[in-house]
This record gives sequence, C-alpha cells and structure tokens, in this order.
Amino acid sequence: MHTNDDGNTDSADILESGNVEFGRYARMEANGFGIVIDGAVEYSLRLIPSNKILGRFASTHEAWPAVLAEIERGIPAKCLVLDWHWANGRTGRVSSGRNLAFTARSGLGLPADHLRAAS
Repeated sequence: MHTNDDGNTDSADILESGNVEFGRYARMEANGFGIVIDGAVEYSLRLIPSNKILGRFASTHEAWPAVLAEIERGIPAKCLVLDWHWANGRTGRVSSGRNLAFTARSGLGLPADHLRAAS
C-alpha cells in the first residue's frame, strides 16, 4: 500500500483495498450530520427517570433541535436519552446525557467545546 511522505496512507488506496465498510461512518453535510442505526424505523427522545417520551423523529438529525430545545428549557442533559426503534418493537439507546448534548450540537454544526469543559 502506498504511503505519503509523511507516513500516512493514501485514502484512495484504503478505499480500493476493500477493507472499508461504506455506510458505517457519519458524513458531515452542509446542514450537519445524523446517526443512522441499521434497521431503525424511528427515534425517540425520552426524559428519565419518568421515561416520558418528549418526541418521536424519523432521523436523529431531526431530533437534534429537540434535544437542544429541552436543554435550553432547563432540562439537565443527564435526564435526556435518545433511543432507536425497530419495526418489530425492539429498542435501544443511541446516546444520552452530556454526550447526547455534545452530539446534537455537533450534528447541527454548532460549537460544542463548552460542553467538554464542564466535565
């Protein structure tokens, strides 16, 4: 495999090697990014410990503004969970807490450095 003078591998060689799984990495678009869980038909934002559903979304990218709106309303990030839902009723967690808040801000292309400083 060819490497550049700085020791890094050419990305074209990596793509041609067959060792890359397409669709497994988030891509930044002009309006941010979303996380896609294979088989998920919807996503929901949940408030814990009550487990109240605050909203349902077709994609995580649609959920990011709702996450930030809840935080701006005064709901602590540690009380928010974003879940995925399969058609057969199975669910799982996409993200929660400060990590969810950081991902939502980043997903919308907003600076999120201040969230890390609060750790």
